[in-house]
Amino acid sequence: MSTSTSQQILAILHSVLSEFGSRLNIHGGSKVLVSDTSLAQALYELTEPVRTPFGPTLTVASQEQPDASQVSHIPNATVLAADKLAMDHYTHAVFGVSGEDPKYIFGGIKHTIYALQPKGYAVIVALKQETKKVGSAGSAADGEGEGGFQVSLDDKMKYQSKGRINNLEDALYYAGFERGRVKKLEDKKAVVDGVDVEAQVFLAMKWDQLTA
Repeated sequence: MSTSTSQQILAILHSVLSEFGSRLNIHGGSKVLVSDTSLAQALYELTEPVRTPFGPTLTVASQEQPDASQVSHIPNATVLAADKLAMDHYTHAVFGVSGEDPKYIFGGIKHTIYALQPKGYAVIVALKQETKKVGSAGSAADGEGEGGFQVSLDDKMKYQSKGRINNLEDALYYAGFERGRVKKLEDKKAVVDGVDVEAQVFLAMKWDQLTA
């Protein structure tokens, strides 16, 4: 994820936490799972009012080889392989999305719901981009296909799932979040370095009938 993309996601996340912080209730004893190092750094800074010497703890879920040096500068932060996460362990999860391969996103959401405690909250921030022709060809990692086309996340999901998953909300249900436990917020907007940014934001609670 590029630096500019990270800054855009962080700007939206700051807005979400300002509005819903009391509902999410992240505190010094929270165990927070995040999708990348920039989110860990941001949450460390944003939780200063409730921070203790011991937490909240921050864990970066890596879908590649974990590298502890990525978070060596962030107190109470670690990096773990996504497939090594403990089940029902984390109180919160924050997942940033910006046009990655849907397989990466599906995998990240599945790992998230597995690792969340029952009644734990996930915050998913997905930068919006339209399918359109752009000035020059780019890489798939940047959300741009061959021939100079930028492809929206929804269109990528429809294509890769052969129509079974039409958008990010569908992906949350497909991964295991229950209907009625996913709240889609109004699209959030921010201006980052003079660029207008818009994102979809979801709050999703892991539900377990045994602990309801």
